[in-house]
Amino acid sequence: MYLIGLLRLLSHTPINLLIFEGDCILVDAISQNRTLDFYNTQAMQYVEETVGLDVSNIRNLFLNLIPEGGHILDLGCGSGRDGRFFLDHGYSVTAIDASSELAKLASEFIGKAVENRSFQELDYSETFDGIWACASLLHCPKSEMHAVIQRMTKALKPSGIIYMSFKYGEGERVDERGRFFSDYTEANISRTIAEHADLQIVEIFTESKPLRGGFQTWLNVFAKKQVK
Repeated sequence: MYLIGLLRLLSHTPINLLIFEGDCILVDAISQNRTLDFYNTQAMQYVEETVGLDVSNIRNLFLNLIPEGGHILDLGCGSGRDGRFFLDHGYSVTAIDASSELAKLASEFIGKAVENRSFQELDYSETFDGIWACASLLHCPKSEMHAVIQRMTKALKPSGIIYMSFKYGEGERVDERGRFFSDYTEANISRTIAEHADLQIVEIFTESKPLRGGFQTWLNVFAKKQVK
């Protein structure tokens, strides 16, 4: 009865997926809105937590795969930490973030306007040499991942590179801060990318890093757009 009542209450809300976690029923459309609410209301705190994180090893791997001075899309740019690094090192950068508050703060930090749009609103054609999606696509529901990958692939120039990172695991969940996450392993992200004929995985590996008093295992993925 509880489930029926919930569905009636949400009858005018777009629902793509129901996620069961313990005794909780999580609706991804609502969870995504709560995720966005977190980043809008806690934008400054999030920037302070992440702007100084060292991701130099991953950035170097990424930059080694794209042309010097190339055009990079910072997809889900957060604080603007990486977009600013790319600009400071001679790359052209387009940065976007779904959080309006993060987009404002990142614009100030980067020194150029950050577009306020979601992954699902990405609309470019053969524009970028590289797409940097560092700890951002992990908020995209699995039901929408294929469509987002198609948009990213379309946005890349031939031989362009996508970097994406996810928290390591299975399934979808909501964390203690109310944020929605899609977790991946090597096997399931490989299966997802394999369904996109224009993309080929270049490298995939895991690493553990400190996170709020503990450690988090991350899945790093580099994929290349094939030349037809």
